[in-house]
This record gives sequence, structure tokens and C-alpha cells, in this order.
Amino acid sequence: MNIFQLVLGSIFPPYKINIIRSEQNKLFQAIISELPTDYKELQNQVLSGRFWGLENWKCYSGFKFVSLSYPGETYHQYKKRGGNFKISGIKVFSKSNRKFEDVEILVRDNLVQGLKISNSDYLLKEFDLERIDTGNVIISTFNFLPDDTDIFYNSLSQDIKDILNVDDIFDIDFNDRTFYVFYDLEDGNYLAVDKNLKVYSLVHDAKPMAKGMKIPFIEILNEIYNNQFDKEVHLKERYRNNG
Repeated sequence: MNIFQLVLGSIFPPYKINIIRSEQNKLFQAIISELPTDYKELQNQVLSGRFWGLENWKCYSGFKFVSLSYPGETYHQYKKRGGNFKISGIKVFSKSNRKFEDVEILVRDNLVQGLKISNSDYLLKEFDLERIDTGNVIISTFNFLPDDTDIFYNSLSQDIKDILNVDDIFDIDFNDRTFYVFYDLEDGNYLAVDKNLKVYSLVHDAKPMAKGMKIPFIEILNEIYNNQFDKEVHLKERYRNNG
């Protein structure tokens, strides 16, 4: 990172966020790319997605939630319910600690979701990416907590269930709140609801990032189902108003 980037990042926080995101992606991709050939499908999955950062994950201590979005139907191609496991035995050399640190990856429903690096702040400058050891990688079953998405889906009324596929929903912690995503706006942006079924537009580069929408859940689902919702118009409105 040059001095211009450092100064610009301190003046304009969004630029700084983009720099952090880019560096976290470089760290994450370096680790994934060093996995043995047995994990080629997982590597292809990650390469096909777009990385949006490492977020705090209160459900699993020490792990960061890997925020990834996928183009088109790629998400559904890779998602396999019940494909839950942990990859461990990975090590990366920490220049800060002068030793190798342990790395673990959590995969839920065959999708990469969690990353844990011991004794780390997940900063690119901490690590020597030329010294990643994957010679002793092991895979083990991981028992995730009860799926909040299934619990949420089961609590919905039948008229909503009739037009909402449970496989289209996943939960995400956004600004320390839990949202249930039901529609992909692409590029890491979503439509979601909270536990009270209030609809939100989650757009990374808009202000605020999470904006409540004045439309009932069932109504916007019907608009989407009937191809009456235009996501491009919605995004343009979010960016234009910037709030």
C-alpha cells in the first residue's frame, strides 16, 4: 500500500473499507488456493464468487463469517444441504508472531462460511503468504448450531411459504443485527427481513447500508414472483438518494 492510499483511506472511510476488503480477500484467496487438489471444487466455488469481507460471527467464537456472493445460479449449484464440515491442519506463517498460526475453515451446506486464524487480526501485513503449509490438512464433521434459517422459515405463515423457497434464504449478521436474506440484488447486496418481517435493503456502498423499506413482506414477495420488481431501478434509487 502506498502513501497515497494511506492518506486517502484516512480521509475517506469508504475507501479505507475497500482497501481492508481487498487485503482480506488476498489473504483468504491465498489460503484457499493452497488447499490440496481434493478441494478443487471448493476452490472453484470461491473463485466463482465475489468476496465482500470478513465479518464478526457471534455464533462461532474465533471464526469470521466469510461474506461471499455468487452470480446467477452459481449459489444453488454449489449449495448442498447437509454438507457440513471443518477443514483444519492448515498453517500460515505470522510475521508478527514469528511462528506458524493454525487456520480452520468452516463449510456449511457445501458453502465456505467461516475462517479462523489463531492469534490474528486478519490483516494482510501480518502474514507471509509464501509460507502456507497445507501438507497435513484434515476434514472433520462439524455440528453447526440449529439452523436459524429453518426455524425462521417454519415460523412463517403458509401464504408466504407458498411463494418463498427455503433454499433461497440464509441469515446474515449485518451491523450486529440478524437479517434473513430472501432476494439477491447481486454484488453482495440483498433484500432481507428481520425477525419481525420488516423488509430491508442491504446495499454495501449506499448510506445507510441497511435501509428499511415501507412495503409488507408478502407484497414485495408477490412483486418478485410476478416479475414486477426491478432490482436495477431499486439499486439506482439507493445510490442516487444515498440514504
